[in-house]
Amino acid sequence: MPPHGLSGMLVPTRIAPQPPILRIATPMSDTPISRHALNRQRTARRHSRLVDAALSRACTYAHPAGRIVRIETHISVVYLAGRYAYKTMKPVDFGFVNFVRLDARLRCCEAEILLNAPFAGPIYRDTAEIFFDGRRCRLRPRRGVRGNVKVVDYAVRMRRFDQRLLFSNLLAHGELCTDDIDAAATSLAASHRHARRAGRGPTAPAARFGSAALLRDQVLAALAPLEADPRTAHAVASAALRASCESELARLARHLAARRANGFVRACHGDLHLDNIVRHGRHALMFDCIEFSEELRWIDVTCDLAFLLMDLRAHGHAAYAHRLLNRYLEATGEFAGLAALRLYIVYRALVRALVAMLKAGSPARSDLQASAGATSRYLALAADEARAMREPAPWLLLCHGFSGSGKSVASRALAELSGAIRVSSDLERKRLEPFAPPSLDALPASAYTQAALDAHYERLVAHVRDVLNAGYTALVDATFLKATHRARFAALARELHRPMLILNFHAPQARLAERVNARARGPRDASDAGADVLAAQVAQADPLDERERRRTVDLDTDVEIGAFAREPWWAPLFARMRAESGEI
Repeated sequence: MPPHGLSGMLVPTRIAPQPPILRIATPMSDTPISRHALNRQRTARRHSRLVDAALSRACTYAHPAGRIVRIETHISVVYLAGRYAYKTMKPVDFGFVNFVRLDARLRCCEAEILLNAPFAGPIYRDTAEIFFDGRRCRLRPRRGVRGNVKVVDYAVRMRRFDQRLLFSNLLAHGELCTDDIDAAATSLAASHRHARRAGRGPTAPAARFGSAALLRDQVLAALAPLEADPRTAHAVASAALRASCESELARLARHLAARRANGFVRACHGDLHLDNIVRHGRHALMFDCIEFSEELRWIDVTCDLAFLLMDLRAHGHAAYAHRLLNRYLEATGEFAGLAALRLYIVYRALVRALVAMLKAGSPARSDLQASAGATSRYLALAADEARAMREPAPWLLLCHGFSGSGKSVASRALAELSGAIRVSSDLERKRLEPFAPPSLDALPASAYTQAALDAHYERLVAHVRDVLNAGYTALVDATFLKATHRARFAALARELHRPMLILNFHAPQARLAERVNARARGPRDASDAGADVLAAQVAQADPLDERERRRTVDLDTDVEIGAFAREPWWAPLFARMRAESGEI
């Protein structure tokens, strides 16, 4: 082994002014309620029962509906009818959401359409109004006030998709694949790149959104009920979760402030777990974003990413989480955001543990054992990540080898197996601006002068510093054919007191030439190396000296490409790292 280094549309819609921090439906306290308000609640619930009965019948719809599938959550009901799905909000008041008033339910429906459009435009259609036509209940698209009808409710109309294509269901049936993970990484990176930024424009969110103080409140609000409940108190205490979170929050206060000042707090999805992503052709659509809380939607982009990373790991697919993280970083170059990633993962795991605990405590549920197991699983993940926050053990791994040696393909596989963060020289050289995807166009010769190469390696040093300081192993995919460049990274390892190894990827000269020529004939690639570049590398490379050889692991890449994805091929590296564990 490598060394340690409800679903889809069924999730309730959420909107309310000034909500508390967590999305937990707990009944209101015994606050006195006026007779007028009580009557309004009774009327709303009576209408809700009539609407529910109507939407459960196929004859209510103006299109073929077939057998209606009704799915209920604590604050919403979804009706799957033919090629559409209709989502209504229950007229409930849980304190953090209040849908008793008709206008509140309308605002919720419209907000869901508006806010989800950037993430899942193909799914969301419009808002339908539900009205009485005589004694019958009917639906029609909302087009403002029309006629003298009594509208009793509203519904979000969505294009129905195959529930089997939800990421959660694909994963459960062993059908989620690496292409899905890559599509999710691409979609998430694009949404973050184009999302509105905090502090920009006339409708900029409050200054507290994304702040260290608010994050502290959110983390501790998730932690407190878990500490108080006898079912979870021991696990939380034994993992020292409060102390770990408090320490990390204090350490990261300046980082979080700088992230907000630099525009990384943006209008995000906010609820990015496996139940809220669906395969859509070759793409991944993220739907049902947070509408009920600006505080939970305006967050650091890394916090948004952390939710899906956490959920993949909690479901036993760490390799997919590693792949997602590295693909996201390839698309964004967002290595600086890694500093708070472990804390965000702990926070997301605590929230999901709390939700699962509350589900397990509900006598109306039939899956109590599954919910209790989920609580334990999320808490175990939070404990593991908190331990990694307290005791980081990152390595610096330098890939070394000529073009065509297979180091890029192999290092990608290693990152997925081990959880290392891969920093690609080819990709970073072609990233023309921060947070932008790298260009695949060939660079001019001026980009490869000695001065340009030296400056490029210094930029790589800055990225690697971010990775190591965040507590992750850095895997640097570059040729490292010049001794001066290797020495610069060796100095960084000594400065940060991190162990370093050189991974020497090698293959016969004929195989190197074959691969380089094949790459030149294939689709565009981040590498500009051709046969002439390979020849120059061989002629001008500085050989590893005796001291470097002592820190080198030789890896013969003259094998079939699938070997890189299997742990036995990496056995020499893993054995060396285990043997030197704790050695600086």
